[in-house]
Amino acid sequence: MKRRTFCPRLCVAFSLLALAGVPAGCSTDASSTPAPSGASGTGSPGSGGSSTGASSTTGSSTGTAGSGGGGSTAGSAGTGSAASGAGGTGSGQDGGVSDAPASDGGPAGSGQDGGGSDAAPASDGGPAGSGCSTALFCDNFDSYTAPGNPGGMWKSSTQSGGTLSVDTLHAYSGKNAVHVMDPGTAAYERAFISLEGAPIFPLPHNTMFGRMMIYVTKVPATTVHYSLISGEGSMVPGFPNLTQAFYRYGAQINGNLFLAQYDNQPGGTSDCAQRSQVAVPQNKWSCVEWRFDGELKELDFWLNGTIVPALSVRQKAPNGSAACQNRSWSGIWEPPTFDAIRIGWQHYQQGPGEAWIDDVGIDTKRMGCPP
Repeated sequence: MKRRTFCPRLCVAFSLLALAGVPAGCSTDASSTPAPSGASGTGSPGSGGSSTGASSTTGSSTGTAGSGGGGSTAGSAGTGSAASGAGGTGSGQDGGVSDAPASDGGPAGSGQDGGGSDAAPASDGGPAGSGCSTALFCDNFDSYTAPGNPGGMWKSSTQSGGTLSVDTLHAYSGKNAVHVMDPGTAAYERAFISLEGAPIFPLPHNTMFGRMMIYVTKVPATTVHYSLISGEGSMVPGFPNLTQAFYRYGAQINGNLFLAQYDNQPGGTSDCAQRSQVAVPQNKWSCVEWRFDGELKELDFWLNGTIVPALSVRQKAPNGSAACQNRSWSGIWEPPTFDAIRIGWQHYQQGPGEAWIDDVGIDTKRMGCPP
């Protein structure tokens, strides 16, 4: 497929920089389908650019290809309850907020949880412990036949060699979990399961809390950006020219340092990131929780029940020259009206990834980890 390059002059400049040993990147797009972008670079957390791959989704869900990445963050913290952090570009720091306590899931300073549950709980695979009796959705995947895609409300989306299946090799509870894997041979690969539309979406206050258990066995050996969690929507209030926006959690530097990431379509007009120095745990079960608040434009992330302040976003990443790859973007992580949540493995440069996912829960308040 013919591809067009958005930044021919910059690409030439980036090539010269690469020869000089300075990491950089350039964004491209397939001529017929918006392509996802991702942060690139091979250096310390200060490096980053964007690269994209063509999108052609398979599976039962169309799964609009999102963009991912963002450059390094630097400078002082943004607004809100999170404290500021040090770290200049290329300094090896995460450039994000410091380790001061952050909000535990509600509006900054309000003590609220982001909205009550206004919808009846849904479940496709049985309860998964903490919070599931009143949650919007819980699933431990034990009601599905292995091997095969999870059924019920789940939709499956794979691309470019990515695979997913319910199996019994690793399970946190019960007998089953969902195995997701990207072989890493293509620049853009996907293995996602998703919940889309009613009865879960739209959400009260446009705020989502989620949790899942994850068992990671393989991460890229180099600086490859990938997403594990993606909250998405096709309407971005106040931005009629945008067709989609994404709140994400994944990892990048050295293949395993967690980051928060924001982007929108068309064209990856923002591509923002806020980074941490917290590594993705491997070869053991870990509990990850997230809060995507579309009313306050905030994100939070917990690992094994403990909040990671460096991944708490308060409207925008810390002001710095590369908080967003698109320097003309305001820096605000403008939320969509959420209509889908995708979990699994999606990466934007070459590099493998493999994980098992179990005990997923979605609600309008924090659920906590399963027992």
